[in-house]
Amino acid sequence: MNRRTVMIPGSDEVMAIFGDFKTFYRGRWQNVRVIKIGEAEDTPLNVRKSLVGLIIPTIFSKEEIEAQTGAEFPIPKGSRLAYPLDVIKVLKSSSKHEAAKQLRGIVPDPLDMYVIEKEIYELV
Repeated sequence: MNRRTVMIPGSDEVMAIFGDFKTFYRGRWQNVRVIKIGEAEDTPLNVRKSLVGLIIPTIFSKEEIEAQTGAEFPIPKGSRLAYPLDVIKVLKSSSKHEAAKQLRGIVPDPLDMYVIEKEIYELV
């Protein structure tokens, strides 16, 4: 368990922080393997390339978080959302320190979400 999630006894779901440190929504940890370079131009190409082949823990799907918040997010259907700090941790553990540094440099808030589009991942 980490500080961003709280286990729900008897469930594979957790209560996960989303938006601010006081707001929790139901989420489920789901690992995804990045299988190709993403299209998100707001993320440096080196970061997107470095993620290929890595397994990233994600916490929400676009559809799950929209259903709970009532908001619509401008991200592709089927996307999975990960905490950027988890993505950075995976990059560092894979010795991709430059990509981790680049991603850290563009993440203004630790509660922002890193979007992994449906077309670039497979569930593991």
